[in-house]
Amino acid sequence: MKVLVVSGGRSAERDVSLVSGAWVRQALADAGHSVLDVRIGPGGDWTLCAEPLSIRAGECPWKLDCSGQEVAFDVIFPVLHGPFGEDGTFQGLCETAGWPCAGVPVLGSAVAMDKQTMRLLARDAGLPLLPWVFSDGSVDRSLLADQALQLGSTLFVKPSRMGSSVGISRAVGRDELLSAIDVASRYDSRVIVELALEAPREIEVSVLGTGERVEASVPGEIVPGREWYDYSAKYHCDDSRLIIPADLPETTALNLGLMARTAFRLLGGAGFARVDFLLDGTTGEVFFNEVNTIPGFTAISMFPKLWNASGLPSGKLLDAILSEALARPLTGTAARP
Repeated sequence: MKVLVVSGGRSAERDVSLVSGAWVRQALADAGHSVLDVRIGPGGDWTLCAEPLSIRAGECPWKLDCSGQEVAFDVIFPVLHGPFGEDGTFQGLCETAGWPCAGVPVLGSAVAMDKQTMRLLARDAGLPLLPWVFSDGSVDRSLLADQALQLGSTLFVKPSRMGSSVGISRAVGRDELLSAIDVASRYDSRVIVELALEAPREIEVSVLGTGERVEASVPGEIVPGREWYDYSAKYHCDDSRLIIPADLPETTALNLGLMARTAFRLLGGAGFARVDFLLDGTTGEVFFNEVNTIPGFTAISMFPKLWNASGLPSGKLLDAILSEALARPLTGTAARP
């Protein structure tokens, strides 16, 4: 199969995307696929193997041109983390162009990217969440801080539409909270402030879906090498560890799988994702955190490691993802006369 792997992009998560893209390209090549290396620059330019790539709109499927030659491919595999790639914008381009695209479709990608919207859906579906407050930018930062401090003194502040822990801060007290709100607001006008657990355990579950059926991996635990799993702990700390499978009671592990499938079905249940939870290390309570529709694909990333531990090695995992994308029916199209 000829797979066009797209990485890079315009978001603050560009560097992580490039690392993930390299992993996906190698894994696809090892599985016997023909791989095309497309990268999107920070300014939005597209290149294929460092040569300029252009989109030629017309009758679907639209064409890609490189050096005057049409670029043929079977399916696109986006490895674009964050805005302009993981948020439904790239998926919308692919649907408009008539290109098969691996991963969660437009609506599910857009919903999952916005932590506030995803939390509202999860709450209505009965998933347990830690208490939080939200601002869409219209609330004064001082008022937001007052509202948040009613939850507790130790809080996490997050841009609503970012990933890879970019822009996230842990704050204790009002002064740190105001500073953290400023940091998050640099990345997004939409900001959430969430109560922090005193003894949190970070648990993740990988999911695969066909629209009709959703499968969940064994759960894994992240043990950060720093105070919490921030950007540095994820990508620059050798002391961070992954425990796969997580050391959990069987009933808790089964419940996590059920909640992961429930959360993924809220997004349409097609494609793949990683579903993140927080577990109270004192009480054992589990709380839904978020869904990552294009999780990391690096040497330290949970998504492929969890599936490998569940009996699905990387080559077969990627084959399953591509097969689902190619088999996905088009919706909303009018029959031609």
